[in-house]
Amino acid sequence: MKKKYFTFLIFLISPSLFGEGAAFMSPTLINMPSTENVGYKNLDLRFNHRFGDAQNGFKDLFGLDSGANILIGADYGITKAISIGAARISENKTYELRSKVRLLSQSSILPFTMSFWGVASQDTDKEIIPLNPAIQLPSTGISVLDANISQNINHYTLTDNDKRSYMASILISRKFNRYFSLQLSPTFVHRNFVKSTLRNDRFGVDVGGRLKLFKRVDFTFEAIFTKQRDYIGTDYDSASGPTTLQGVRTLTATDINTLYVLPRDLPTVYFQNVVLHKHVPHYTVPFSFGVDFETGGHVFQLFITDIRALAQTKLLNGGDFDFGKRQYSVGFNIHRNFSFEEEAKPAEWEETKTDNSGTIEDSAQHRPESEKK
Repeated sequence: MKKKYFTFLIFLISPSLFGEGAAFMSPTLINMPSTENVGYKNLDLRFNHRFGDAQNGFKDLFGLDSGANILIGADYGITKAISIGAARISENKTYELRSKVRLLSQSSILPFTMSFWGVASQDTDKEIIPLNPAIQLPSTGISVLDANISQNINHYTLTDNDKRSYMASILISRKFNRYFSLQLSPTFVHRNFVKSTLRNDRFGVDVGGRLKLFKRVDFTFEAIFTKQRDYIGTDYDSASGPTTLQGVRTLTATDINTLYVLPRDLPTVYFQNVVLHKHVPHYTVPFSFGVDFETGGHVFQLFITDIRALAQTKLLNGGDFDFGKRQYSVGFNIHRNFSFEEEAKPAEWEETKTDNSGTIEDSAQHRPESEKK
């Protein structure tokens, strides 16, 4: 077994025997960024959509009737290796500032490309969460006043600082040949506020790849793994309450300490909290696959996924849908590249094209004669 892992490691880190050029068709895999740069003085405009649950097919027009989570963003290359950008996401009215820095480039000596990806995120939508266990105060006799008091003491409104989060990721890709590229991205996310029992800091790894199908068409895939994903529900007590027997809930610590304190109550506690125990539901492992189409300055990505999140700092939370239950979302990304150089040069991910035979064609042959020299 160790020998197999060693052989795979040698295969992964050995220098490429094939031509260089872009490992991916655009600066984005599907959800996470790729190691490809925007390009010096290039502006990459992107429009991303994630629709609702598509399991009802044409009845809901494959999730389009459920609305979409939408991202509009732009990234600008201030140098050949550094880009900065901003985006706005409709879900939670989130704003992002992000930057990508190319650290290393694959060559005949170096077997991989490495980039740093950093994101700062701010939700601006109003968010109110319930506090448990709820506090019950004596009635004032005025129902409206009682409702307002209960709302204020049993709910918490998140502050702007609570709604900030940050991401840092190292993007490591390798172009094995002109047909196949792979990327691994260790990722760290810090959220200023999380639900009960969750940690503010979370680590994960994004695994993605690309397989060339035709001259301007790639198949892409991506999965995001983390040790812990968010549970479904507003708080852990509510999420862990249901049991395998409908209508019966687990007993809370308060219930046990006040109502089930005698030895004869132990079988009841054991039955409801152990025998009828139901695992707390968590969000799924985010997995996506689809195709990329390149047409001039546009890259169009169409895919199927189980995650609707577009904010980078929410990708480690988990997927919203479950492929095992035939739940999924249809999504797409559109990239449009503009160059502001005096002599327009394409972005790095546009420079390498292939002809129908799959051989590499340097875009320099299409440049002015003065530049070829």
